[in-house]
Order: sequence, then structure tokens, then C-alpha cells
Amino acid sequence: MSKLTYAILLAAIYAPSVYATEKEVVRPKVYTDIVACRPITDAAARLQCFDTATQALEIATANKQVVMLDQGEVRKTKKSLFGFALPNIPFFGESAEDQANEFKEIEGALANVQTLPYSMYQFTAANAGTWQTTEGTSAFLKNGKKFKIKRAALGSYILVLDNKGIRVKRVS
Repeated sequence: MSKLTYAILLAAIYAPSVYATEKEVVRPKVYTDIVACRPITDAAARLQCFDTATQALEIATANKQVVMLDQGEVRKTKKSLFGFALPNIPFFGESAEDQANEFKEIEGALANVQTLPYSMYQFTAANAGTWQTTEGTSAFLKNGKKFKIKRAALGSYILVLDNKGIRVKRVS
């Protein structure tokens, strides 16, 4: 058997286990303790269980052992991370595919435009960090000019100005 056949066979064997572990979500103990109170049938015992569990949650939150975010805060955080090469972050509560498809582009107005050597530029995008062009351009970038930054092939990004694309990278 060739090496390629072995590789395909191994991938087929291990692929189902990889997908199974990806979907399994491990919850914090303070969460599972609250959920464990629900099946208790005696009302007084269930109330005591909930009181104890919610107090533990409150303490864990105050000590920053547990952090709670609503969906709006998660989306705002994801948008602010656009352009960074990050691993799939499980606390966003989505599959890797959903995370990859969430933000494919951002729009805004250029700010803090600086000219760099070799006809390149650096600029700031509101709520999306500082970017640099990675190739010289004849386009004139100026503050206030409307733009789009889109995901491109192989983890790169394209700045679109006046229907012209310029490769860019996020620097901060």
C-alpha cells in the first residue's frame, strides 16, 4: 500500500472522533451545579440548591473565574478581532465554520492615514485596528475616504477603494 493510501485510511478512521470531540462542550462547574438543581422534586430542597449554586456563580463572576457575555458583546469582540490570525475560539459558542463565515468584510472611513516608503500606507479603521498596505499603490488614501476590507485567499485581506483592490494586513 502506498503512503497516500495509508494517509487517507488514517484520516477516515480518525475523522469521526475529531468531529465528535469538537461538538462536546465542557461547561464550568458553577453552571452544571445550577442545572443539577432542576430535577430536585422537593421545593424546599430545590430552592436551597438554587440558592447555593447561584451564590457560587456570583462569587465566581466577582472573582473573574467565570465571565458572562451577551451576544452583542461577542459580536463586537469578533468585529474588533477582524484581520488577526487567531485560532478557533470555543467561547464564542459556534462551530469553526460559523466563526470563519461570521465577518467576511468590514466597512468604514479611513482615519490616521500615514504614508510609508515605497508607495505604501498605514491607516486606522474604526473599531477594527491599524492596517498597512502590503504592496505599493498609485491610489491616494486620505482621511475620511470610504473603504471595505474583505477576506481574500490564503488568509490575506483586500482593501477596496473606488472599486480597486489593494492587499493589506492588520498590524494592531
